[in-house]
Amino acid sequence: MKDSSGSFTLEASMLLPWVMMLTFMLLLFALYISQGALVYYSSSVMTERAAFGWSNSSSDSLTGGYPAGEYDGLYWRLTDDALVQSLFGLASGEAGIRVEVSPGMAPGEGGSAADKLKSAAYAASAKHSVGSGELGYRNFGIKREIDAELVSSWFSVPLARFKGGGAAEAKVSALVVEPAEFVRSFDLVRYYAAKLRSAPEGKEKYRSQAGEVLNKRKTALGKGGTGG
Repeated sequence: MKDSSGSFTLEASMLLPWVMMLTFMLLLFALYISQGALVYYSSSVMTERAAFGWSNSSSDSLTGGYPAGEYDGLYWRLTDDALVQSLFGLASGEAGIRVEVSPGMAPGEGGSAADKLKSAAYAASAKHSVGSGELGYRNFGIKREIDAELVSSWFSVPLARFKGGGAAEAKVSALVVEPAEFVRSFDLVRYYAAKLRSAPEGKEKYRSQAGEVLNKRKTALGKGGTGG
């Protein structure tokens, strides 16, 4: 106890493991924060680009441009965009349409909402590390929203044990904006709202009858083509 020789070596051997452990924890925490930023960025890019080119399934995900003469069908909003479901509650509007997002997924091959979501996820995963999760679309008539819930593919077990929780994740959303279509949809909702209030047989029965008419129209368009 009276001899101080070797005290530096003893103190260093006791302190060095803590310094090394804290250094590695800081590095892992920095990687976790960076993964969270990357997942949030890729999710935002995916939803914004999908919303920007939503009106044309042939549009380029980066620029929004599409080949000359390539348009979706004349009634694509009625047949492929879940307009009937949103107006008359014929489907679960809260859940909407959702597709799985994963590395190496295949693009969509049609013009439906699910195919557009798959194409947007495929284009984003080819350029960014988007991880895995879900990409969804909901049509409320006058409001159309694309949302993404993604989880990073990178996961640190030591960091998770230290701070709790799991891999970095992000939840973002973007609105599909079409000014002219918004005005038309708003007028349509106002028209049917007035009809529902003044319907002698009651709102529910009138809504179901109107929904049946549009469903029949949708089925006929699906069988006979949607036009140019």
